[in-house]
Amino acid sequence: MKRHALGVFLASLALFVWGAVFWMSPLPYGLFGKTADDGAAGQALLRHFPDSATYVLPGMYNPPDRLEALTKAGPIATVHIRRAGSDTMSPATLGLGFMHELAVVTLLAILLHRVRESLPVYRSRVKFVTAAGVASAAFGNLAMPIWWQHPWPFYLINSVYEVVAWFLVGLVLARFIRPVVP
Repeated sequence: MKRHALGVFLASLALFVWGAVFWMSPLPYGLFGKTADDGAAGQALLRHFPDSATYVLPGMYNPPDRLEALTKAGPIATVHIRRAGSDTMSPATLGLGFMHELAVVTLLAILLHRVRESLPVYRSRVKFVTAAGVASAAFGNLAMPIWWQHPWPFYLINSVYEVVAWFLVGLVLARFIRPVVP
């Protein structure tokens, strides 16, 4: 079990480093839109969105005919508002992020541990973990443009990030979680 715990920790560390490298690079941000004036846009958001919440426009609370007309006319938006400010990237955020990654990698390690006997080759275990990442990215990210009509670019680049992340996690976990040798 110590071996598995070390694998989980090292895979989580690899995931954390990959996230830092990816999200600190300019690559994903080239796909983000830009406002004409972030300060003015922020003030407009504060005026129109009364609480910290997620808002969907047009809102499902509209009568069906109005909802249909507003949807056809556009714009369509999902707006996440946190009215209070925050540090850009605090140590607490980084710590919580690492704990989240550690928890998810632990769950994946449990899954890999349960099927390890059917995956005797290192490459097969890496493929298994990567396939889990492909399924996760496809379900979680690609649903947003389909069901919520969000623009595709952010979700596509996030899917690439996730698949590479789980491939890296697989490279590490597959070294530590192996079939029992008789």
